[in-house]
Amino acid sequence: MNEMKTTSERIIEAFLELLRTYGYKGTTTRAIADLAGVNEVTIFRNFGNKKKIMEKSVAYLSRNIVIDELVHEEMAWDLEHDLLLIADGYHRYIENMKDLILISFREAGMFPELNETIALIPKQLKEDLVLYFTKMYNKGKLIETDMEAQAMNFIWLNFGYFLSNSRFDENIFSNSKQDFLKYSIQLFARGLTP
Repeated sequence: MNEMKTTSERIIEAFLELLRTYGYKGTTTRAIADLAGVNEVTIFRNFGNKKKIMEKSVAYLSRNIVIDELVHEEMAWDLEHDLLLIADGYHRYIENMKDLILISFREAGMFPELNETIALIPKQLKEDLVLYFTKMYNKGKLIETDMEAQAMNFIWLNFGYFLSNSRFDENIFSNSKQDFLKYSIQLFARGLTP
């Protein structure tokens, strides 16, 4: 591991490396400490417990992809254009989080704290989308609808593609991700446009 990294970064990277190999249960604080080159006490002093390491890992992995900024700063207030932009950001985000997401499925039910942390991803995006859809409605560019339901439909459309592609690669859908998003969002936007 790079010597220029902070102690917290080394601990997070060690946690993620072990998590990919051994899952959440098999990733012990002692193993994290050994791989990060720190004492186990340092882990507890910096994070408190394994759940906090996982929460900080989600933030660490997503630090360069901020969907909230897309929703608030880069919108053209054109539904199809904006949803493509949001979908692209969302896919970059979840690809970066792929290992954690897939581990949360593999270990579902065994470690509720893992599910709680992973659930923060769609919750934040839902809130941002509801805000965006509400603004579009107020501008007369969106039909009257249940904004939360439409936000979740959009998330499920994109998350469904991510899961299918993660599990089956390109064995189900032969077109590119960009084509899938283009045509799916085109239809989605058409249904919401007055």
